[in-house]
Amino acid sequence: MFAASFGGHWAQLKRVSELLACDERQFVSTAESQHTSADYYLDDFSVREIWRGILQLPRALGIVRRSRPDVIVSTGAAPGLLILFAGFLLGRKTIWVDSIANSRNVSLSCRAACLFATRVLTQWPELETRRVRYLGRLL
Repeated sequence: MFAASFGGHWAQLKRVSELLACDERQFVSTAESQHTSADYYLDDFSVREIWRGILQLPRALGIVRRSRPDVIVSTGAAPGLLILFAGFLLGRKTIWVDSIANSRNVSLSCRAACLFATRVLTQWPELETRRVRYLGRLL
């Protein structure tokens, strides 16, 4: 399963999905339009509006429970983090890829993902730490 907000996060997520060999792909996004070919949708919110995320947690849990993914990958932002958290609660492997736009510091969502994600990745070698790994850039 691949999850990201529409826009730059979505563009990076599509790139990740092309790089990985998968038998089946399911997408979660925030914008229902002809520009997204998502299978599931969440309302957009920011990490600073955590209450909106809490209200959508049952929906995120339902999406993960119904689709039963082996791995969940997200490039952000908060709705992607919520899907990762739902996957964590349901015992799924989860991968957070921080946006290439975060060149000086990892994002707030990335720092949150470090608390529960199976793997946390940055796209900048100078931001690599023991918990946040650098494996290359998407764009």
